[in-house]
Amino acid sequence: MRADLAAIALLCPLLAGAGGFRAAELSSDQRQLVVTLRDGARFMAPSLPEQVKFDAPRISADGRHVGWLAYYDNCCTSYPIPLFLVVMDEERRLHRFDGIQLAVFAWCFSKDSRAVAFRQAPLHFSNAEHHELRRIADERLLAQHDAPEGFDDDAQALRRLPPWARCVPR
Repeated sequence: MRADLAAIALLCPLLAGAGGFRAAELSSDQRQLVVTLRDGARFMAPSLPEQVKFDAPRISADGRHVGWLAYYDNCCTSYPIPLFLVVMDEERRLHRFDGIQLAVFAWCFSKDSRAVAFRQAPLHFSNAEHHELRRIADERLLAQHDAPEGFDDDAQALRRLPPWARCVPR
């Protein structure tokens, strides 16, 4: 009996490290996101109130989180805009990130899968950018960086970023 309990105790960290999420697939109209668990079970990701579409789904390297951008209709544009980064943990709790309440254009999981980095910017007439690094578990701000308006190209902007923000797609 004790040997069995010891074996279970040793296996628990390994099973926990395996993670629960395997894939996240958008429907063709991006109005639904289907999440696949490690065991093959599938379910629809929940949408937030008034959310109109999903985009940029990702699974963390450890499989413990799935995330996506949540788009909303906007009064001042003819198209929806991404206002939140949403991350679901293995207990299916949702974590919402909206930074300084600008559109969230791109994001990534940190290397250790415990945090997310994302890029925000105004919709028009500026190439200034705001980046944040937030811990998923408690949504705490860990770091932020503002890239001022006026950089010439993506390569120049990337060189100006702190290392934690370089995983965010351009």
